[in-house]
Amino acid sequence: MLLSIVIPVYKDFERLEICIKAIDKQAVDRHLVEIVIVNNDSNEELPGALIAKTPIKILNCKREGSYAARNKGARIAAGSYLVFTDSDCIPDDEWLVNIERIISDNPSLDLISGHVELYPEYSKLPNPFEVYDMILGINQRAYAKEKKSVTANLIIKKESFIKLGGFDESSFSGGDHELCVRANRQGFKFKYFPRLVVYHPARNCMSQVVNKAKRRIGGRVGATGNKKMKAIVITLLPPFVRLCKIIKADDFSWRDKIKAAKVLFIVKFIQIAEVFKVVFFNKKKLR
Repeated sequence: MLLSIVIPVYKDFERLEICIKAIDKQAVDRHLVEIVIVNNDSNEELPGALIAKTPIKILNCKREGSYAARNKGARIAAGSYLVFTDSDCIPDDEWLVNIERIISDNPSLDLISGHVELYPEYSKLPNPFEVYDMILGINQRAYAKEKKSVTANLIIKKESFIKLGGFDESSFSGGDHELCVRANRQGFKFKYFPRLVVYHPARNCMSQVVNKAKRRIGGRVGATGNKKMKAIVITLLPPFVRLCKIIKADDFSWRDKIKAAKVLFIVKFIQIAEVFKVVFFNKKKLR
């Protein structure tokens, strides 16, 4: 069993090195693991040599989008399992050990997802944007109930990935969920394991929150037919469900919740504007 850790990177080299160092700390046989780095920035080379005890393959992907980069990395990966994470993620010290144990104990599983823990990157006290993202950003446990996962912490048998045809490269957002939906429809086995943990920095400023919101809109309304109409209608509706999640978040003060709610309504206004730009003015979808 060889694990191929596939990591796309786009203008995020400093955090990529932190991610690689965290992988290097794992107590696993180095002969059973490789790291596949896919640089998705066609205008910039990776700075210098990436030094690691774990074998590294480095590729360039000229086609825009992390899903195109992940597909390219998967194609040259030698492992029987593809381990997807992101350049801004920090795997837990037991991440690879737990992956090996889970695979050994569950050989019939095709897709395995783990927990993504959001944290404030620069301060112990999260700002309003970080509170907003920590409450609403990534909920792997909730996604798992629908047999979905984000690629920050997703493992797939390579043979299953090939049968599924990989990720949809036309999408800049939501391609991970779309792949999981296809896998479920075709009868591939999926399971979530909370002990499988990676840490992901919460978005800490308006531009980061807005860019994610715009990218998601592009991914949603880039669909066709009923899916496109459903995405537009959902975007235009008031954000009652997400507001309730903020109100019910037990780990935050009411002051923090009010600040996060303000961010929510700003994001909703921006999403509605983005829908009109993409649908009626044919704006290029944000990557």
